[in-house]
Amino acid sequence: MFLPDLRRPGVWTALRRAQRRGPPCTLALLAAAACHAGQAAELPQSNWRVERGDDETCVLISQPLSMPDGYGSARVQLIFGPRALRVVTDSNIDNSYPDQGLSIDDGPPFAPDVPFPLDAQSALFEQSVDDIVEQFRRGYRAQLRLGYWPTWPVTETQRLDISLTGFSKAHDALLVCRGASADASE
Repeated sequence: MFLPDLRRPGVWTALRRAQRRGPPCTLALLAAAACHAGQAAELPQSNWRVERGDDETCVLISQPLSMPDGYGSARVQLIFGPRALRVVTDSNIDNSYPDQGLSIDDGPPFAPDVPFPLDAQSALFEQSVDDIVEQFRRGYRAQLRLGYWPTWPVTETQRLDISLTGFSKAHDALLVCRGASADASE
């Protein structure tokens, strides 16, 4: 599976644009056209949407989720960008907590490869992204486990259950969007 470079500057513009955008497209069949036009393509009854950045890079973004961070709730989003999965939160992640990672259907957890790639509020899964995508496509539920700082005294790793309903169709739309990007750049 081809996944372009996640560290390209325009990739994260797509996330910021998606957070500000008005009503997105609602039909999976419009995903390629919407991506080509630089719009978000939200799939019916799905927790996922496809977004195209200024640099023509397509990403798959979860709807905002909420998990406890020790003081309140932290907003969390999963972003399948080029060559990696990035988990973004609005609280600081503390890498010293045990058992942090992402598991699918009670399987063994995938640990983040790079806990703080750009800042302390994200975790990056690069080495295992192909396996994660494969298991997300087959699975029903994922569980994200993170520890947050500063939580004193240190308590426990926080857990967030994520429904994988609609992920396969959303990932198919992502591949269509990426194909449209490749066609447009030729």
